[in-house]
Amino acid sequence: MKVSLPHGLWNGEHTLEADLPPRWDVDVLSMEGDRARPIGREEYRAAIMPLVPLMKGAKEVCVLFDDLSRPTRTYEIAPTLLEAFANAGIKDPQVRFLCALGTHSPHNNADFRKKLGSEVLNRFPVYNHNCYENCETLGRTALGTPVTINKEYLGCDLRIGIGSFIPHQFCGFGGGYKIVFPGIAHIDAIEYHHGLLLQQNMENCWGLGNHSCNAILSDMRESGRMARLDIKIDVFVNSSSRATRVFAGHPDSLYPAMIEGALTHYATKTSGEYDIIFANTFGKANEAVIAASTSEAILSRNGGCLVILNDIEEGQVIHYLMGRFGKNLWGRLGRGERPIHKRVRRLFLYSRHRDHAGSYWFGKKEDIIWVDDLSALIDELDREYAGRPVRAAVIPDGTVQMIEEDSVKF
Repeated sequence: MKVSLPHGLWNGEHTLEADLPPRWDVDVLSMEGDRARPIGREEYRAAIMPLVPLMKGAKEVCVLFDDLSRPTRTYEIAPTLLEAFANAGIKDPQVRFLCALGTHSPHNNADFRKKLGSEVLNRFPVYNHNCYENCETLGRTALGTPVTINKEYLGCDLRIGIGSFIPHQFCGFGGGYKIVFPGIAHIDAIEYHHGLLLQQNMENCWGLGNHSCNAILSDMRESGRMARLDIKIDVFVNSSSRATRVFAGHPDSLYPAMIEGALTHYATKTSGEYDIIFANTFGKANEAVIAASTSEAILSRNGGCLVILNDIEEGQVIHYLMGRFGKNLWGRLGRGERPIHKRVRRLFLYSRHRDHAGSYWFGKKEDIIWVDDLSALIDELDREYAGRPVRAAVIPDGTVQMIEEDSVKF
């Protein structure tokens, strides 16, 4: 069975081909949203242009956008937003774009062009958020989180965010106010929110799509309200990171429909357990550990082989809060090397661009088998299971899909 998977979202998109043995029983675990048609300029105009009256009279405008660790093709959205600015009488010198990095590493001009397109870079200043400097504290949430936010954003009277509404492991879904908190918050504030507060509420918060009674999500939304985000533009994406639905308006008004729709859109049905899983990473390829978490629970109870497809040059995200910065040096909330799941008998990372410094996200050095020839690996696995039936699964994008238990539990 030949399977074609999208790969390299931000570095010249291409197709990864996997030719699986005909004797294998293979399931391609597509999510429900893959049935939807990708949207285009007409749908963006229908969602964004009605917001022009809210933009009129603005003196200074800040547009937040997510970084390359997220699948938002902001360059598809930006032209309509710029048209709306023109209709609202907003001139170019009034506008700046700000990358909501949270505690990820800064981007350069080439990165910004990949995300925003050349027109934005040619017309407007585009800044990185600095999680260590130039932030102002607005107060604390009911749960004690200091709301300390980027001053450039706070100095503007029209505040707009662009992102994707996608599953997240401890706040249910990323999108909405997450572009503000932790997107443009100070590292001290994020440390409290992602550290102590998360530990206190882990039992009720953990799990993709877990939005009900989620203290982390509620706290994030309260922080975003305090920082006053006026307009949010969020999209649903499919496993090729193509937008299939767009939402635009005040964040609080969007959440009910986005949550309800996302629970179905990203849901991925399975049938039993698998001996071998090939988990592709596309939309959030530099946070590929999400694909491991997505896949592990549906491996065979007797142990199976997990293959993470992550052939990207940039490697895993640099994370100043949770990352590794030496053999024994970590960010403030660094948790050490990830324990391998009990169902993972062998863990393979397919990449021609090894990232040893970032491998801690997946496991200990001795747990990981790096491979750079996918065909040879498939032949090896076929020999290993010689004489035995093989149930295999292919996950088109394990970084955004909600697999079985996650998609139906909440």
